[in-house]
Amino acid sequence: METDSVIITEQSRQPRNNALWDIVNGSIAGALGKTIEYPFDTVKVRLQTQGAHLFPTTWSCIRYTYQREGVLRGFFQGIGSPICGAAVENAVLFVSYNQCAKLLDRETNFSSLQKIVVSGAFAGSCASLVLTPVELIKCRLQVSNLASGKPTKIIPTIKSVLQERGVLGLWQGQSGTLIRELFGGITWFSTYELMKGYLLHRHEDGGADGKSTTWELLVSGASAGLAFNASIFPADTLKSKMQTEQIGLFSCARKIMAQAGLGGFYRGLGITLARAVPANAVVFYTYETLSKM
Repeated sequence: METDSVIITEQSRQPRNNALWDIVNGSIAGALGKTIEYPFDTVKVRLQTQGAHLFPTTWSCIRYTYQREGVLRGFFQGIGSPICGAAVENAVLFVSYNQCAKLLDRETNFSSLQKIVVSGAFAGSCASLVLTPVELIKCRLQVSNLASGKPTKIIPTIKSVLQERGVLGLWQGQSGTLIRELFGGITWFSTYELMKGYLLHRHEDGGADGKSTTWELLVSGASAGLAFNASIFPADTLKSKMQTEQIGLFSCARKIMAQAGLGGFYRGLGITLARAVPANAVVFYTYETLSKM
């Protein structure tokens, strides 16, 4: 299969980075990507968790947030936790992906694409464990200005969660996050590797030098972000609502269906896809560039 041969050619030229540099490079890439995407993410979370009576459209949410709360207090409310979380998340994603792929490289029964799928699923599952508490605090902060009496700072919000539900309360929405990250990890890494391999294979030398151009890395990263967000968005909506309303997975799904039907699972998809392009392009480009240094 031509697609598979492209991946094999690409991967055979690039040794897996050691774990320490995966952690460092992934952390830097994740923090940069989160800074770019955060204003978009705030709008997305508000659309997912608030009814259409408050925000009938994406632009109504943007206008409301800007007019009532301004740029920093509105769009960047609670960014400290997500930046730290994105650094940890991407460190875990890249180190677990590469370590799993390195282990599978010893096996001859797996095709190149199968290795990517298994490694992506493993990386996403690992990331979900560290991502759930971070996103819980992030989501609560992003809607805190809409609800009177809710903490609007990171530490008070964490204390509030601990007082209400204990330590395990920080993992409220873990099932939604696991579903999202497991399938999202497969989609994210597979799309990136396939697109990168395809673009590299188009070079005059057939990609023999193993070097992707800047635009190829950016396009591959942007494509991965689009595929990831488009494929797992209903799970992300469930996760956001579970964390802000403190309800279970099935109760949350039934509530969304009762209130808004199937379309309720896709509120905020447009702004999410818009944010995915620059953020994921920067994440993969930064990681690849740092890895080559």
